[in-house]
Amino acid sequence: MLVAGLSLVLVAGLTYLTAAWAAPATPVVTTPTPLPTATPTPVDLHRLLLLTPAAQRTGGLIFLPLVDRQAGNRGIDINPESFTYAVKAGDTLWSLAINFGRDLDTMSCATTPTGSDAEKLIPGQTITVPALDDLCYTVTPGDTLAGIAARYGLSVQEIAAVAWNGFSTPPYTVRPRQRVLLPGARPDARPRPERRAVSYAADSWARTAWPTWPYGDGKFIWPVEGPISQGSRVGHRAIDIAVPIGTPVKAVDRGKVVYAGWNPTGYGFRVVIDHGIDYLTLYAHLSDIYVEAGQIVGKGQVIGVSGSNGNITGPHLHFEIRDYGILVNPLTLLPKK
Repeated sequence: MLVAGLSLVLVAGLTYLTAAWAAPATPVVTTPTPLPTATPTPVDLHRLLLLTPAAQRTGGLIFLPLVDRQAGNRGIDINPESFTYAVKAGDTLWSLAINFGRDLDTMSCATTPTGSDAEKLIPGQTITVPALDDLCYTVTPGDTLAGIAARYGLSVQEIAAVAWNGFSTPPYTVRPRQRVLLPGARPDARPRPERRAVSYAADSWARTAWPTWPYGDGKFIWPVEGPISQGSRVGHRAIDIAVPIGTPVKAVDRGKVVYAGWNPTGYGFRVVIDHGIDYLTLYAHLSDIYVEAGQIVGKGQVIGVSGSNGNITGPHLHFEIRDYGILVNPLTLLPKK
């Protein structure tokens, strides 16, 4: 009887040890707290889906606006007057425009009236933030201060009286690319039509079992159709294609979006695509973006629409191709017209 009892104890102990060895304790995994992100604008996804045939939605992505466009969603307690500000590390004109409730273009008149450093901010630098109703105008060839004043219902004296503009004594002359702060000339913004855009890949790979294939074939198509306003040259290893604001811009080949958003160094809103075959393409000065970083896009997929922001004198698409990281003349790789 004693032997039988000991046998039961030994069996029970071995069973427990075997179970404990076979099923180790679940390890504790800690997940870092994610960085806060902006709350996206509510979008009626159901209605968006109804606008696109099911066959075309497979593997697609519904565009969520990158910027809150809800009417009446304005800044709270913003200072409507002009004021000085000491630049902090990490500041950009874009972040300051958001923080101070200003238009991004208006913030171009916060640094210097001339030179290529309008977008450059240095920690400790003191800038002048324009008033809420001010407008920053970039001089184009043929402009005169009198003509600019008449166009915006101002007098030359009113513009010359703005200390930031740096006009001293008559005659007041301006030159192309000079920035002029026009007091109280900001027009009321025209509301955009409600976006119902759905960006999805529709190339040959999108209709296979591998819709996320990230590699292009190197046979590029044109991103937009229009005259070339500036070709590739020293200091401009790209082409500028003149198109109206709002023209759909297409990915020239299949690839993965690596950047989609604002660039403070002159490109404005831009998209960069890695085609996985040692080619990178860049599309700049967009007025709207339909894709996001990490997304696979197909050849011919509309990735955004053209605009006129950043370091620019008129609406166009700035297009670049990098081959093994080297900027090349895009005309050598695009189809001949």
